[in-house]
Order: sequence, then C-alpha cells, then structure tokens
Amino acid sequence: MSVRKFHPANRLGAMIKQKGGMLVQNAIAAAEAGVESLREASLKSLDDTLTEMEARFGPKADRSDAAFEDLYALCLRIVDVAGFASETGVDKAIMSFCNLVDNCAEAGTWRWDSVDVHLDALRLLRSVGAQLPPADRANMLEGLYRVSGFRPGES
Repeated sequence: MSVRKFHPANRLGAMIKQKGGMLVQNAIAAAEAGVESLREASLKSLDDTLTEMEARFGPKADRSDAAFEDLYALCLRIVDVAGFASETGVDKAIMSFCNLVDNCAEAGTWRWDSVDVHLDALRLLRSVGAQLPPADRANMLEGLYRVSGFRPGES
C-alpha cells in the first residue's frame, strides 16, 4: 500500500501574494478616519445623555418613581461613546456609576448621595477632565471607586 499525499492550495496564502489591495498603513489611516467621523456625534450623545441623567435623576428631579433600569440604560449609552472622551476619565467614571446603579438595584434601595457624586464627577470630568493633572484625575476616580465599590482590576 502506498501513501499519497495531497496538499490543497492555500487560498489565503495565494491572496496575500497577489499584487494590489491596500497597504497596512493606508488601512489603518482609513479606519482612524472612519472612527474620527463619529467623534462629534458621539460627544454630543454623551453630553445629551448627561443632561438627561441630571434632569431625571439629579438632585432637582422628582426621584420618587425612579427606576434602576432607566438610569442603568442611560449609563450604558455613555459607555457606548465614552471611548471618545477617554482622556477626560469619563470612560472610567461611568464604569463606577454602572457598578453603583447595579448595587442599588441589587439592594432595592437608592443611594442618592452617591448618585449625585457620580453625576457631578461625570459633568466635571467631561468639562475639564482633560486639563486636570493625571494625579488629580486618578484621585477623583479612586474616590468614585470607593463610593461605588467598583474594583477596576476585577471587571
């Protein structure tokens, strides 16, 4: 009995060797331009969502019928676009806020003082977070983590 070896053509390998296509640096530049085109709309969405959070769940709002799920959904809208404001710390602060809302939902009771602290911190970070010294921004985030019980390394 003889062994017959069969080597199928590697289609991907053949495609890579073909001339044409896009250079890696051009593909990266095109991807960055595509993402950058979303920046303005995403930051507007972030600002609009913060405004809605403050109107519905801030200290001046009627919180008597507030639903955990509604605030959590608003937090997730910010999570979706927070990458465009990562230099401000908003991306990390919103994760702490999500954890706080989740803890409130599990306990079945609101911690309004903690909600207010997170809303104030988000607004501050959004407006001047990029200008804060990194150590000050880190201290602010660490304070939020203590308030919410969020542990970034474990998520």
